[in-house]
Amino acid sequence: MHSDQSILFQPCQIGKYTLKNRFVRSATGEGRAEKDGILKDSVFPIYEQLAAGGVGVIITGHMYVHPDWKCSPAQTGAWCDRHLPGLTRLAGTSKLNGARAIAQINYAARPPAELTAAEIKDVIDRFVAAGTRAISAGFDGVQLHAAHGYLLSGFLTPAANRRSDQYGADAAGRRRLLLEIALRLRAAIGPDRLLLCKLGAMDGRDNSLPLAETLTTAAALQDAGMDSIEVSCTFPGPHAQPAAEHINAAADEAYFAAAAAAIRARVRIPVMLVGGLRSLAVMERLVSGGTCDLVSLCRPFIREPDLVNRFAAGGQVRAACISCNKCFNLRGFRCVFAVPEGSAP
Repeated sequence: MHSDQSILFQPCQIGKYTLKNRFVRSATGEGRAEKDGILKDSVFPIYEQLAAGGVGVIITGHMYVHPDWKCSPAQTGAWCDRHLPGLTRLAGTSKLNGARAIAQINYAARPPAELTAAEIKDVIDRFVAAGTRAISAGFDGVQLHAAHGYLLSGFLTPAANRRSDQYGADAAGRRRLLLEIALRLRAAIGPDRLLLCKLGAMDGRDNSLPLAETLTTAAALQDAGMDSIEVSCTFPGPHAQPAAEHINAAADEAYFAAAAAAIRARVRIPVMLVGGLRSLAVMERLVSGGTCDLVSLCRPFIREPDLVNRFAAGGQVRAACISCNKCFNLRGFRCVFAVPEGSAP
């Protein structure tokens, strides 16, 4: 289906922002920062290519909010004002072609039971400070990372959160930390900037997180001022993988689709779906059929940052990505099959 007929290329409203299309570059850890989190120059060409490639929303790789709790050695920092020059340049680069730029902020994995009441308060303060800093840098919004086994997703699932206090005694307690951060951050950035959440909808490790609990969390996030929810999983495991390998057929794609459809039926805010999306026809069906409002891709944009423009031109109907996961590297992502610029294919 050509771009002038496809719902994927039609504008979409999130909060007070109009997006030029429904394609989202899902957060992808770049691994291109100094040990103190300050961005290296090598990160900016990545975002220049994404911005030129036609995507409607660019979500950055996760930025760590606490200097002592980072997720990888070369992770981008957002925990002090020394990061502002790089973040400002990153926001500006991402918006060069009319895309909306969102900064994803995160806190590395810690067992929920480890945190004292004072440390939980510090976690909240750190998220609010980092999110506010990202807005000061020029980002259109902020995404809370509550998936993939990091701190916030650990609090959400009964498998990891065995606290007996107000932050874990029951389902309301398990979502309390995330909601308190959302409320504080919404108040800090104001009503006009975007606030998003990447939500672990299921526990991939042991399937202990009931969908009904996730649906209540999604509705509570909406009430707390969330503008959009991106659906993924908490911990990776046999029940769900955030980056499943060998997506070779349409039937293998969109492995979080059922959860996304259930969440979309429960909330009024737009829902983003990530997870193995490769075929234009599958994405078209998911959006036109009401499973989600936007489609998020990660690995395909590593290989083809101009994938949206390729789709729009009408000559390509599937991403070239083969989901081998060889692109992920602590020294920075790179598709091993991509042809270097200037080289013969």
